[in-house]
Amino acid sequence: MSAGRPSKPTALKKLEGTYRQDRAVANEMMPSNLDYAPTPPSFLNAAAKKEWKSVCEELIELQMLHRVDLGLLAAYCSEMANYINAVRELKKKGEVLTIKREDGSEYSMPSPWVAIKNSYLKNAQAIASQFGFTPSARTKINGGRKGEGDPFDEMLNMDDE
Repeated sequence: MSAGRPSKPTALKKLEGTYRQDRAVANEMMPSNLDYAPTPPSFLNAAAKKEWKSVCEELIELQMLHRVDLGLLAAYCSEMANYINAVRELKKKGEVLTIKREDGSEYSMPSPWVAIKNSYLKNAQAIASQFGFTPSARTKINGGRKGEGDPFDEMLNMDDE
């Protein structure tokens, strides 16, 4: 038996406009929506808590924040905070390390922070796609806020002045 593609929740299918009654799961688990942002878990650092608050606001707006998802949401926020930390370390230390040998010769190698950063980002992206946080995942969702323009439109119009 192959794993195949993971099933999409009915709520996501409805947002995408692909929901079909004849293909719906008869008794799909439908967790209730949270209409408030829970306090971030205490184990999250400051950057992760900031991400938690931001993401919770968006998910509440879309009516997609569920209590059963909070653990996975915390993992996402933690991975993003770790990614940000790794980027900062790379900024400070550089992407290439120069190692001096005892004989005075030198050699260069990639900083271990490059692999660490990439690992955190990969983990965050895997979780993000489950929530529809990635640009490609969002293209499949037909439902956001009505009447709200692109936040970059204002920036683009500044060039015309």
